[in-house]
Amino acid sequence: MPDIAGKYPLCGSDTESCERGIGSDGKVATCKICGRYEIADSAVAGLRSKPGDTELLPYLTCHTRQETERRQIFVVASHTWREFAQAHRSTSFSQRIEKLLQLLASRSRFEPGRRVAVDLGTDWPLVDVDSDIQLGYLLHYLEKEGYVNLNFRPQYVLEPKAWEKFERTGSRQGIPGKCFVAMSFHDSLKEVYENGIFLAVKSDCKMEPIRVDREEYNEKICDKIIAEIRTCQFVVADVTLQRAGVYFEAGFAMGLGRPVIWACREDDLPNVHFDTRQYNHIVWQTPTDLREKLGVRIKATIPGAA
Repeated sequence: MPDIAGKYPLCGSDTESCERGIGSDGKVATCKICGRYEIADSAVAGLRSKPGDTELLPYLTCHTRQETERRQIFVVASHTWREFAQAHRSTSFSQRIEKLLQLLASRSRFEPGRRVAVDLGTDWPLVDVDSDIQLGYLLHYLEKEGYVNLNFRPQYVLEPKAWEKFERTGSRQGIPGKCFVAMSFHDSLKEVYENGIFLAVKSDCKMEPIRVDREEYNEKICDKIIAEIRTCQFVVADVTLQRAGVYFEAGFAMGLGRPVIWACREDDLPNVHFDTRQYNHIVWQTPTDLREKLGVRIKATIPGAA
């Protein structure tokens, strides 16, 4: 990490916007832009060691910030960070628009007419762009298309057209490419999500994984879960550790007619609930194994997968 006069290693902001502490395996950084993540000195040294790294780093910021929003601390490793960054860089324009609409709707607590604040300087990583300029461009596009009213800057209001869009997608097939991930968020499964499910959905299939952790929020978390499932195209339900919430979320999605891809770690397969055993589960042993099998299943069964 840089000294107190240096710049922040990912986004390049000055020290006024970040604090640093010492973690068990590296240094834990906290930044208004990048969120909170862990990084070792060796990883910092390798962030710009290859051609193209400078252009790729903003998308690593996208990943660390979005993981922070999910109450997770991402560990930046010198041998894997580029793959996570590239996954966010490959997000399509239409998916970025959907992410921005979802962000505005979430901040409005899904209440039409409520004004919500957007900080161009710190919120751009939340929609898979590389700068405040690109975020501003997306906002102006939404204004031009009649989805957002920008007359209250820096607060914004979703127009009725946006809410009608949410209702249409929620009642039909869902937002194309949006994948709700239902799984236990036990620490032992952290790598399963990061190196298995996330990379399979985002990097290998060019779709958008959405995960909601069991944490306290200002809005009711159950309402947030239901809203996300209503607008997803499909669900990945990993039942490892047999959490009741995972079965509930998968069942709700099935009731809406959303495809559900079931998965379970091999040693926990005998514990799968009787009512769902007849479904074709992806049985995996390692995160890499799950990534490979899940990517194949998505491409074979979900329309629009790359």
